Amino acid sequence: MASEKKGKTEISFRPDPDQLVQALKQDGIEKQKANLRIFLGMSAGVGKTYAMLQAAHRQIETGVDVVVGIVETHGRVETAALLTGLPVIPLKKVEYRGTVFHELDLDEILKRRPQLVVVDELAHLNVAGGSRHQKRYQDVLEILDAGINVCTALNVQHLESRKDSVEAITNVTIRETVPDSLLERAQLVELVDIAPSELLLRLQNGKIYAGEKAARAVENFFKEDRLTALREIALRITAERVDQDLQRMIPFNGAQSPWQTNERLLVGVSHSPYSEKLIRATRRLAYNLEAPWVAVYVDTGLALNDADQAQLFKNLNLARELNAEILTTTDSDIALALQRICRAKNVTQVIVGRPTKRWLQDFFQGGTLLDRLVRQNSEVDVHVIRQDGVTSFRSRFFGFLEKYKSYTGTLKYWFVFCLVTAVAFMSGFLESLIGYRAVGFIFLLAVMGVGLFGSLGAVAFSALLSAIFWNFFFIPPKMTFAIGSADDLILCFSYFAVALITGLLTQRIRFNERLIRDREEKTNFLYELMQDIAGSSNKSEFLTKACSKVGSLLDAECAVILKSNDNLSAEDHLVFENAKSYGINLNEKDRAVADWCFKNRKNAGWSTDTLSQSKALYVPLAGYTETVGVFVFQPRKRVRRLDLEKENLLFSVTRHLGISIEQRYLSRRRAEVQRDIDSQKLQQTLLDSISHELRTPLTSMIATVQSLQKIPEPVDRSKIHRNYSPKFRSFLVFQKRYS
Repeated sequence: MASEKKGKTEISFRPDPDQLVQALKQDGIEKQKANLRIFLGMSAGVGKTYAMLQAAHRQIETGVDVVVGIVETHGRVETAALLTGLPVIPLKKVEYRGTVFHELDLDEILKRRPQLVVVDELAHLNVAGGSRHQKRYQDVLEILDAGINVCTALNVQHLESRKDSVEAITNVTIRETVPDSLLERAQLVELVDIAPSELLLRLQNGKIYAGEKAARAVENFFKEDRLTALREIALRITAERVDQDLQRMIPFNGAQSPWQTNERLLVGVSHSPYSEKLIRATRRLAYNLEAPWVAVYVDTGLALNDADQAQLFKNLNLARELNAEILTTTDSDIALALQRICRAKNVTQVIVGRPTKRWLQDFFQGGTLLDRLVRQNSEVDVHVIRQDGVTSFRSRFFGFLEKYKSYTGTLKYWFVFCLVTAVAFMSGFLESLIGYRAVGFIFLLAVMGVGLFGSLGAVAFSALLSAIFWNFFFIPPKMTFAIGSADDLILCFSYFAVALITGLLTQRIRFNERLIRDREEKTNFLYELMQDIAGSSNKSEFLTKACSKVGSLLDAECAVILKSNDNLSAEDHLVFENAKSYGINLNEKDRAVADWCFKNRKNAGWSTDTLSQSKALYVPLAGYTETVGVFVFQPRKRVRRLDLEKENLLFSVTRHLGISIEQRYLSRRRAEVQRDIDSQKLQQTLLDSISHELRTPLTSMIATVQSLQKIPEPVDRSKIHRNYSPKFRSFLVFQKRYS
């Protein structure tokens, strides 16, 4: 819109209404959440705790209910003096291996419910068995979910995305980390900064550490060059956060945002320990580009051992904590799977590690993963992250065969040896009839048969062994590895190549067939579950069927615990008697885990970071608006955790069950509301009818009573005719008086 003012044209821009609505919605959501305030510093001793306690005193002066959950003074007199005048919640004593530790009392804070709680050292690792969560930042998240504001302190080395950089700078292993999502959730990030020279002076004066601890600090963090580098990281983090806040304010300041971008990043995740570095690097790039990012795991059919499976879940949890979108897919070709996801998710940049050379695998698959990504994805930028050292989790040259280790085993190789030996023995009788060259086709059929039932390693072994047997027993000169003619030499090598390629293709067809069959079984299972839900007259019927099917499919005992009633009430609680009907008895600890899962709408128990000592996994049955119960999953065999496919299937089932139960609750509430409306209408109709029937006689009676209440007027008897009888004259007097 343009307007003329003093001869100049001024142009004013109206903000986009959609942006305003979105910003207002976001502002309303943030106002409903509890506030998190983080005091960020480059290292210990910069004054984070001191500044945090000063802020707490200022809040008390304004009338805010503030308590101190835990504060580590480290013997600093100035910091300890600030605790005076602040209410402190006593710490919980935890005994571990004969030593008593003091930890944050989370239950007491939730019971006290102050407006603001001070929690120091956000990255602290809780003592095992003494707390509900493994890490203190998880305690802080539960406090925030309860609607309590939190002030906390954090050093840059404890941020998950900066862990690698800090370790490279300081040569110190960082063991305690927090996800960057906490930094993004904070409403206020306050940088506590100090010059490195002044910080070193404070260390020399004993204001940070004392004795041997100060000497160790000088050897590690407390060197001016390292402190300067850490300071730069802290300043960059703060600058990035300020830039993020500025971009959210742009729709209100009348300017058009210059940061309109469609960038979307993707990183491939595997069971390699080097995936952690790729995940952190991708998160940094995504944050700088203000772009969403996706972490993808491609299941190629490899059966992982316990160590590799634990590393895979560690990598996926790291990506999840860093706010990545987690995707899992199944494909025999990783490059094609990533290409498919790039197109489906509109990815513009792919981050991969520097690949190692695996000659056999690269030969049959057309190059390394990097080569195929660059060749097949011309519209996507590919970033290669350097990788320190040589990959040790798989052999460099035998990684391709090692990939199928769990599918082969020594027993299958022995069967392959017996099969090839039997084919060679049978071919000995047929050689005089068909010739030694036609024997090669019999061996080729045997290799194809191995490809139908064996693994890739078995196929390669059968191809090599059959070529050796054919050469040694059939190609002249016999009983030697020498080959007499050039034609036979070319034929032997050609046979080995053809047998190997044919066996590989046959094995790949079998692998794809197995993938299709698994997907079909999963689809049929979900279809049958939805049929049971739709065809059941009550929820108890389909819940029993669902628990039975999930238990038989995933080899576990399953149960559903519903809440006490189907009304929206803050006093809802679980009815644990329901679990007995499924054959699962829950003790007091199990009930506490289930109750926590129900109230916080988060997974708890086995294979999680919350109350992991439990034997069962507790999954909340969450609908669109409320949590209706808890799904109990107790595996019959004690394993580390479910694989990704089974875990995704379990979560899909619980999601369907939660929505279905909520819909039945809503239908019942809707019927009750309709009955109340009909009852009120009937009541009003009856009242109208009674009122109508009583209105007529009541009106006559009211009129008579009102007339009787009037004061009679005096009557002049002289005006009454004298010829009337006395009784008639009395009647006329009465009539005139009361008419």
